[in-house]
Amino acid sequence: MINVMVQDRCQCDPKKCTAKRMIKFGLAKNTGIASIPSGALLLSPFAEKALSPADLKFAKRSGLVVMDMTWANIDNFPDIRQTNARALPYLLAANPVNWGKPMRLNSAEAVFASLLILGQKEQAEEYMTRFNWAPEFIKLNGELLEEYAKAKDSTDIVRIQNEYIAMIRER
Repeated sequence: MINVMVQDRCQCDPKKCTAKRMIKFGLAKNTGIASIPSGALLLSPFAEKALSPADLKFAKRSGLVVMDMTWANIDNFPDIRQTNARALPYLLAANPVNWGKPMRLNSAEAVFASLLILGQKEQAEEYMTRFNWAPEFIKLNGELLEEYAKAKDSTDIVRIQNEYIAMIRER
């Protein structure tokens, strides 16, 4: 089981906030920046490396951290040192606000996808009953997530992502 942590920046509607729902349902714990463990796996759209199954060791040892903030404020993403920052590969959002938009995942979608990429299917399945968009997320991204979960490392993830994007463009 991976310890999932949320650093909630309180920028969204509390009634629609997936971070607050993850905390409420015991799928994640709220944490302050100072409480993020050294070596934790930090989901960041600005990371130089893509999340891959090779990162499971960091997540198991120190946890997985998601910053809950709006995409409008993403340029204010904090620099958190002594973490292993990773970007999610190409995926489509299934949430009602950003449905079908590439790379516009909400916090719960990001954690859900991360758990699947890291091979933690049982833990990820807990999201299926708590978020009504989860089945649609699998419908949109299931095959790609399976390929990502088979990757060796970040380089392999980027290759899979690029091949998928090239295939889309050819259509």
